[in-house]
Amino acid sequence: MESSTIKRNRNGLFLHLFGTAIFLLVLIYLLAGHVLPVYALAFSIPAYALLAFLQMRNTPVLIMQAAILGMMNISVFILNIETLAPVNIVFFVFPLIVSAMYYDTMPAIALGIITAVEIAMLAFLFGGFSERAPMSYVNAQLFIFMFFALNLSIVHSIFFRRVMLEAEEKNNSMERALSSKEGYLHLFFQTAKDAIAVFDSDNKIIAINPAFEELYGWSLPESIGKSLPLVPPERLDEAAIRTKEVQAGKSYSLLETEDLKKDGSRFDAQITLSPIIGPSGNVLATSVISRDISYRKEAEKLILQSEKLKLTGEIAAGVAHEIRNPMTVISGFVQMMENDAVHPQKEYIGLIRSEIARIDLIISEFLMLAKPQATERKEIGFKKMVDDIALLFGPQLNLDNILFTSHIERDDFVVVGEEHHLKQVVINLMKNAVEALEGIGRQGRIRMAIRSSSGRSVSLSIKDNGNGIPDESAPFIFEPFYTTKATGTGLGLLISQKIIQEHGGTLTIESEEGRGTAATVTLPLK
Repeated sequence: MESSTIKRNRNGLFLHLFGTAIFLLVLIYLLAGHVLPVYALAFSIPAYALLAFLQMRNTPVLIMQAAILGMMNISVFILNIETLAPVNIVFFVFPLIVSAMYYDTMPAIALGIITAVEIAMLAFLFGGFSERAPMSYVNAQLFIFMFFALNLSIVHSIFFRRVMLEAEEKNNSMERALSSKEGYLHLFFQTAKDAIAVFDSDNKIIAINPAFEELYGWSLPESIGKSLPLVPPERLDEAAIRTKEVQAGKSYSLLETEDLKKDGSRFDAQITLSPIIGPSGNVLATSVISRDISYRKEAEKLILQSEKLKLTGEIAAGVAHEIRNPMTVISGFVQMMENDAVHPQKEYIGLIRSEIARIDLIISEFLMLAKPQATERKEIGFKKMVDDIALLFGPQLNLDNILFTSHIERDDFVVVGEEHHLKQVVINLMKNAVEALEGIGRQGRIRMAIRSSSGRSVSLSIKDNGNGIPDESAPFIFEPFYTTKATGTGLGLLISQKIIQEHGGTLTIESEEGRGTAATVTLPLK
């Protein structure tokens, strides 16, 4: 069965042969000095334009087939009526030949019946065969007939025989391939879920599978014969070393690395590199099989974070209990020393008390990481909570000349949770924003925004225009005891994240060095 492409090409061929016949008819008539068939041309030229328009609009092939045959037949019929020359009846042959070249029986039978009726009408109704045309006119028409017949035969035989042979060879090749080992390997290559690429000795791609196109974003035409940037710039040296080793016969199995997509985004990849050995034992090419393991890495990171939280909580409970008792005793003696007006080291007592207060703060944060205690959850209005915290930080913001703005998308959002814990999270984030603006040398700004996310959750964003988090520190901001502050404990963000997770939400930190930091808390609505 012919493909729609072959049928469409055949329609295009016969359409343009129709146009060629019109042009040739006009040319011969003019050269021979005969009067042009005005009515025939008035119909044929717009008919050809209409057919060309329908072909450009991808009209269904069967409709185009019927339209082409109909327009050809009507043009010949009008030509015979207008000229009433018996020689012109030969032109009825062309629509019949064209219908036969479609390899479809019904159009040929239908057109044959129509043509017989038309010839009978010309003979008995219009008297088209009663007079003989001049010999010069007959010669011109016979020349047109022979030229068009020869042109039709040659073009059709060359063009469509080649198409049919190519289609037949393609079908035969597919049958042979599917029945052979190479066919199965090709099928595996095309349907594999892992991305596969084959490189030549110059590290240029010679084959990729659809999974590679989907994962990396490079299409087949963009890839073949090219050396694509699949590795981040900082990993180019180690990738070049691996390539040389694989070309020398070494293999890498399930190597975890970082790869680059066409759009510049990065992802965690697990790759297997293998040499393709020829019959003589030399390396003909190299193959790379890769898969995206970003989800797995993220899951491992979450599991590790959960284990750290669990371990930190267990340590916290023990340390807080063991330290708080002796600290109570020390605090009592310090208070006695402070009340002694003649104590010789009185100037150090204030320093000792401030350090005791700092230790007490660390113990309190430790206890937050311990196993959660019974809490009273209730409905919390975000607007009131924001107003309370803005009031709390008001004096410090004024003192530090920090411009604070807040935006709430609607009157209020209500969540269910432990109010004091959620307030502690917002206070921690506000405190971090204020400290980030110290010594930046420009007007400090903090913007707090509350908005709905898909109607199911609410997001609280606190953004500052400080110096941001250094790139080397960004991966560790949620690590316990990691801090860049001189007096920090490294537990604030970890505790905040734990509280938000216990409320079924998420805490994310986005920062651009030199531009500022945005902390976003997302919680489910009531």
